[in-house]
Amino acid sequence: MKKFMISVAAICATIFFVSCGGDSKTPEKVDDPDTATDTDTDTNDNPDTATDTEPTTEPTTEPTTEPTTEPTDEPTTEPTDEPTTEPTTEPTTEPTEDQTELYEKFIGRWAAEIILHSDSVAAGMDAPSITTRYILVDFYVNDKGQLDMNKVDNKLCSTENRTGKKGALSAGNVLFNESKFNTIFWHWKPYEIPGRENTPYVEVAQNGNEISFKLNKDYELRGACKQKEDCNPAAVDNNGDEWFVSGKDDQNIFDHDGDGKDAFTLGFKGSIASTGDMYYVQKLWHIFEGKLVADDKIEGNVEWHDDQLVVGASNPTLKSDKKTTTSKEKSIFQFRKVADDMDCDTLLNRPTFDLVDPNAGDAYGRD
Repeated sequence: MKKFMISVAAICATIFFVSCGGDSKTPEKVDDPDTATDTDTDTNDNPDTATDTEPTTEPTTEPTTEPTTEPTDEPTTEPTDEPTTEPTTEPTTEPTEDQTELYEKFIGRWAAEIILHSDSVAAGMDAPSITTRYILVDFYVNDKGQLDMNKVDNKLCSTENRTGKKGALSAGNVLFNESKFNTIFWHWKPYEIPGRENTPYVEVAQNGNEISFKLNKDYELRGACKQKEDCNPAAVDNNGDEWFVSGKDDQNIFDHDGDGKDAFTLGFKGSIASTGDMYYVQKLWHIFEGKLVADDKIEGNVEWHDDQLVVGASNPTLKSDKKTTTSKEKSIFQFRKVADDMDCDTLLNRPTFDLVDPNAGDAYGRD
């Protein structure tokens, strides 16, 4: 008797999972995505499921047909180690073609006149105060692909101030070592503030026939933090106010201008009762908003705030904290395109501005 036995085999398949990725903390660094890993998973390896059956009677005839298909141990498709999809884009730090064309209108050296209006408390009385600054800046594209700006030599070229109305008890002149005032300060751009790393310093945009211009909030600090990294100028105090020192005894306060007095020294010359020196911490921030009004000229207004904490004074009447209210409407700026080799001396000896001061008569000025 011829026995007929039928054996059945199962098909094994291998599935590959491909993982690809990189941790990039900054736009300018991208990890190589060649980090694929293979995971092999085998299921139903050679299951032995054949059974033998003994017929009770002899078959009278032989089977006339053979099975039309034979089982196979080979998978129907070949596994592949290649990822099924490729990354379609990679992070870039290069500006687009449109941005490059727009940025070209700004890149280079510019001179700026900045006029800031505020009403301050001086010797216990409200006094208008007008400050005019002259600076040189360079616009460039940074490694994030953003339009950016630096003060040339990280300094102000000139600072002028006029305070109070002529004949008023609060009239007087603010006195300071201008050289130190213009060069001794900490400066933070927006993206240097913790939590704001992706905020650009300079933003420009084409809006029809106009090109808008904006400098986002930056900070200037005098009188505190021996090292710039010791302070976060956008820190918030217990009252929810943005500040950076807790009070007159804060450990971050130090002799910033090196004159033997705490913090930074600022003098005031007015009546006998209101003349003397103040030792103060100053934090100033501003936002510039305007537009490109000509190929070589940018104009607009300045939103700003000047926080001053007086930590001591040579005259008791000057010891109170100085409060400041600023006016965006009367605080204005103008940038003018200049030669790339212009320095502060050239700028101050050859005025290039035609900005109209809206504060004429608001304060009488220096002696």
